[in-house]
Amino acid sequence: MEAIHKNDLSAYLSDWKMKMEMINILNILSKIGKNKPQPIPKTFQAIFIQTNDLQIVLRYLDSKLRILENNKLPFSKKYQDYADAIVFLKVTYMFYRILLDTLAGILEYFYKKNEGINLPHSFHDLLVKSKKWKKFPKDLNLILKKTYIWFPEFKERRVDLVHHYKSFLILLKKNKSGEYILEHSNRSFGNKFKNFGEIRKYIGFLLCVYQQLIDDLLDHFDTKFKDWYGITAGRSSRTQTIREGDMLWWWAEKYGNYKHSDLKIKE
Repeated sequence: MEAIHKNDLSAYLSDWKMKMEMINILNILSKIGKNKPQPIPKTFQAIFIQTNDLQIVLRYLDSKLRILENNKLPFSKKYQDYADAIVFLKVTYMFYRILLDTLAGILEYFYKKNEGINLPHSFHDLLVKSKKWKKFPKDLNLILKKTYIWFPEFKERRVDLVHHYKSFLILLKKNKSGEYILEHSNRSFGNKFKNFGEIRKYIGFLLCVYQQLIDDLLDHFDTKFKDWYGITAGRSSRTQTIREGDMLWWWAEKYGNYKHSDLKIKE
């Protein structure tokens, strides 16, 4: 499976770094400034690593779900796969939160460097501050407002997993065609269970809203980079990123209904 998209954050940041190096060279030649090569911020390196880590987990989760969805295999042969699927599902929630926190760190870097604004490097704290702090950047706040709808529910589940000793149950249901539909619920020490709906649909949704957030932020950076660095950029000038075996864009499109004219997936 191959995925091609222009809105890849790691590629966008890499292009920004290359443009900044070119500006630095031109300044030296023009004797405007001194040679001050900028180190790559840790968050820029981390976003690539965290994205790759989440892709690996999603690949294993998908493979285990496929086994559970296979009606030809008796369930008595799937106990280990069931246990593995729960682990990979839990890890998906955790790695997704790490990815969001890394994204918050990237925003923190740009705003502190260019506007002297100290933003939190936790995504949760970033959203809290965007609601309460009057000096919070208004243009960024408009983008983050969209996350208010889905983040609290996700956060609650992740907190339950990490801090409240809960886990997941995977529920197997058959649709009218006799195929298995996999849902998940919380597993607590009490008798109360809350159904979270279809696994593929919800994880696809999380990846969809994440990529939509990236889409908005890249448009936002295009505008801000012109003010901060004098860099003129736009959607048409972005690098096309080709990812083999990509799972983030695949899950987002296939199960989260993510749509974008620049995304092409070949299975």
